[in-house]
Amino acid sequence: MRKIFLSLILILILFNAAQAESARLLFIGDIMAHDQQLKAAKTKNNNYNFKPQFRRVKPLFENEFLVGNLETVFAGANKKYSGYPLFNTPDILIEDLKESLGIDFLTLANNHIFDKGEAGARRTAEVLENAEVPWTGLGLDIKDDSGEIIKSITENDAVLINYNDLKFAFINLTYGSNLKFAMQDVKLNIISHKNIEQAVNNAKALEPDIIIACFHWGNEYQFKPSTHQQDAANYALECGADLIIGTHPHVLQPVEIRDYDTSSPKAIAWSLGNFVSFQRTLPRERSIILAVEFSKDLNNNKVRITRVSAAPLYVIAPGNFKTEVTYAGFDNKTISKLDFKNISKNNLAKLKTIGRAVLEFLGANNLEQADEYGFYTLWDENEPENLPVAKRKSPK
Repeated sequence: MRKIFLSLILILILFNAAQAESARLLFIGDIMAHDQQLKAAKTKNNNYNFKPQFRRVKPLFENEFLVGNLETVFAGANKKYSGYPLFNTPDILIEDLKESLGIDFLTLANNHIFDKGEAGARRTAEVLENAEVPWTGLGLDIKDDSGEIIKSITENDAVLINYNDLKFAFINLTYGSNLKFAMQDVKLNIISHKNIEQAVNNAKALEPDIIIACFHWGNEYQFKPSTHQQDAANYALECGADLIIGTHPHVLQPVEIRDYDTSSPKAIAWSLGNFVSFQRTLPRERSIILAVEFSKDLNNNKVRITRVSAAPLYVIAPGNFKTEVTYAGFDNKTISKLDFKNISKNNLAKLKTIGRAVLEFLGANNLEQADEYGFYTLWDENEPENLPVAKRKSPK
């Protein structure tokens, strides 16, 4: 009996060790703040509150590691808050993102980071530093109030994140910016073979388990990756990236799995679309939360992608310039945990139709079966040859 008891303890220890060496990361697309969103967030005492925009999906992010693209800047009130074409958002947005979504990591290399000049880009990085939210995408010196340099971040730098005993290195590059500057004080990571190789090598130097390349790229409102996207992705994978996350087109593009028949599968999410915005023309108001699961092989200590899944989203606009990110899946257990009160009949009718269109566009394997989180499988290592195959040409 004692031997059986000890054996059971050993099995439980091994099981828990195996469980600890796995991780699930969530990725969302562009976090935007158009003029209408600013108006809706403004309170009676002239402060701002962005939390209502995220309240309907808050439970989907609980106890998860979340990565997003911040497509605005925190340049300060003296630069005047504004939406498109030159974004500048109140600092409180980052606190609301932390409280509502538990945001863990942000990318800054995008075409709007210089909307308020190099000073605006610098202050954005400083706001995130003060909020203790890791970020990447820029090269600059972080200084204290006296002007002393407390941290130097080089161009094409990589950031190491430890999560669930696994090590993830993030790099972030963009095709360019809307406004051109000398980039003397702040340097923007620009996509090129040279810069991709340098960034991946910087990531490798951190000795991570997984390298994640976040690219801001492609053609706006196009549902297929451009030649430029494909070239950059292929080179990043060749250099050693494991997962590629794309933003910028403001619409969804496919999710692709490569090397699925090897011990080291790769994944490319060409574009995640808009997580939140006031772009109302379909399908710019629909996107996904992408979940990527990783596991360490205890025999060789190598970490690999084991599953990729998605939860469809729809940004409803209930009036008075409001925007509310809403779950568009049709898993009843998940729906019961979320807030669907006071949504118009028209929007309620849209949700499932939109969710189905999004998942069919992405080629989800089984629309009738969501996982425990309300996400739908795009690829699973248990059925490696069952790849996501699109059933429609766009997520409309």
